Amino acid sequence: MAPPPPAIEEDDGSSDDFLEIAVRAPLEVAERALVLGAICRRAFLEERAGEVDEDDPEAERFDLVAWLRAEGVDAAATEEERRLLHTRVGRLATEAAAEASWRSEALIALGWALGLLPDMPPYDAAAEPSALLAAVPAPWAATAAWRREATLRPEDEVAAERERAELWYWRASIADSFFVAGDVERTALAVAVRDVTTEARNAGVLDSPIRDDFPARGAAYRLLDSDAVDELAAIAVQRVQALNWLCGFGSGWADVPLEL
Repeated sequence: MAPPPPAIEEDDGSSDDFLEIAVRAPLEVAERALVLGAICRRAFLEERAGEVDEDDPEAERFDLVAWLRAEGVDAAATEEERRLLHTRVGRLATEAAAEASWRSEALIALGWALGLLPDMPPYDAAAEPSALLAAVPAPWAATAAWRREATLRPEDEVAAERERAELWYWRASIADSFFVAGDVERTALAVAVRDVTTEARNAGVLDSPIRDDFPARGAAYRLLDSDAVDELAAIAVQRVQALNWLCGFGSGWADVPLEL
């Protein structure tokens, strides 16, 4: 059974009416961005496993761990993140490496909230993280002033973006159902998607629908192939986790709910 669509707030300039958010402190968000940046860099090092060059990937991994500890940021990492960072290059499971590389989309969301990006990249394509990673301190840069001076976008902007991410997550969560549903269920799904897209467009949190569906890569979302569906789902999961965490849901990063 497909999950019910999320409630959509009318775009009246107020904060989220349906969910009471408590945006986390800028310092905490900056520390989480540092951890996510380290996770992304660790994932990219795995792609260089076995290379023989002047830049030793394993030495770079060691520097990441030592730098986070020296800066006092390692406490902001979850146990799972610490295990990943402490795993030698070349020994990371394929699935773990792939999951870590997708953390760049969570970093994108927090980087946007911190004002490191002018706009949130579209939800229908993976974002290029290189510019953002260049803006987030890396070994062996000092981070105390960067963390202390961090600021966040206004709460109403954060709330609206969280809602947009939630919509894309919902659309991703029902995408596979279109491939396997019978005629009756497919019709019901199409009606639900039509209603949500119309309401979201009217609320100003979604661009104009295409054929009563989310606009994705110049077409209706339901016309995407399975590979594209999987990619958009991965993007939505990372961004909604980051924005739900940013808005105060869950006691910590490790237990952030995706559905509210």
